[in-house]
Amino acid sequence: MADQMAPDDILRACGYLEAVWMEDAANKAALLSHHPGEMSTPVLVTQLGDSIMQLLLPGRFGIHDGLSPQELQAAAEAMHADPAVRVSKILIETLKEIAPTASPGQSETIARAVISYIVSVSDATPETVMPLLAHLRESTLQRLGDQSA
Repeated sequence: MADQMAPDDILRACGYLEAVWMEDAANKAALLSHHPGEMSTPVLVTQLGDSIMQLLLPGRFGIHDGLSPQELQAAAEAMHADPAVRVSKILIETLKEIAPTASPGQSETIARAVISYIVSVSDATPETVMPLLAHLRESTLQRLGDQSA
């Protein structure tokens, strides 16, 4: 499982994905800058893609709470044997290799790959990318609010 992302990191990754999707050059450039010690935006986008992959794929194979150990093992074996799951893992591992030293052009490619991945493995469509990212941002802001209360 991917490490839990900090809410601020999720917001930055979502902001960059939105800027790429909307072809907003000013926001893309602003969101690529980061302070020393902060993770770069392409790394955060890749982490977000990994987290989304790990949230979406198990459900597609019927993995959920309440399964017997045998049912869980059978569903997990089916998931790990599926070619789409194996390709998904290859995609994320490739992006993880590129992200730490990504140029602005490569960063945009990473973002477009993550968006295309989400559309490919979910019910999202090109028309629902922005609402999906807005929902993720709102969920993150809600979690931030819950933490500060």
